[in-house]
Amino acid sequence: MSKALLGRLLRTALMAALALPCVLAQAAAPQQAEQMLADARVLLDRGDELGALTKVEQAAQLAPDWAPPHASLGLLYQRRANEPLAREHLTRYQLLGLLERGALDGRLTREIAEGEALMIFLTNAERARRGLPLLMPDSDLAAVARGHSEEMARLVYFSHQSPKASRRTPADRFRLAYGFRAQCIGENLSRMASRPLWSFNLDNVRESHARLMESDSHSQTILWDRPTHLGVGIAVNEQGDYWIDQTFVRFK
Repeated sequence: MSKALLGRLLRTALMAALALPCVLAQAAAPQQAEQMLADARVLLDRGDELGALTKVEQAAQLAPDWAPPHASLGLLYQRRANEPLAREHLTRYQLLGLLERGALDGRLTREIAEGEALMIFLTNAERARRGLPLLMPDSDLAAVARGHSEEMARLVYFSHQSPKASRRTPADRFRLAYGFRAQCIGENLSRMASRPLWSFNLDNVRESHARLMESDSHSQTILWDRPTHLGVGIAVNEQGDYWIDQTFVRFK
């Protein structure tokens, strides 16, 4: 893939993030850090990826507990083939979302954030290899996906359809959270249970992604050209079984 095309894909994702800030961004963004992200978008428009990276890094240093710079850095470092830093910032982004919504700051919460970040990274890697726009992780969308994963874990089922009428379909769950309909929405689910062993670990999360890519319907959702944002939510029960929900959305 050409450098120009990769740059365009990255700009598309970052502009989507700046145009559609999540609730966390609105609640916690220092004005100077917000301006740095706006400056980064201008630099990307000019083709100055390194300058944009510097601006976003400065925003993250200025406001380390503000989520949006970490999402943008995850994509920027993925663009530069730096998987460790890409996953580090994606993990930080997911963790901030979990903590904002009341999760305990413990080992399992951090491992869940790391697993969710890995799924985001692997999904975007598949898309980048095929010249498709990268999907911007979205904390609010992750909460929607995580809510369905947690319900499946709690009620011990595995289905796109919830037994609760108000949350029946992915579209219902999105509308319940946002108050409007998405332009497009898709959902992938994965589950692993290997009792008496503890199933939830990064190797198995990679296996879950590989199995999704081996399925025509699931890989088509991963490679769908319409979505702009991705929410990944993982739930783990007391036995270590886990459920993954990937929700793919185009907001407008």
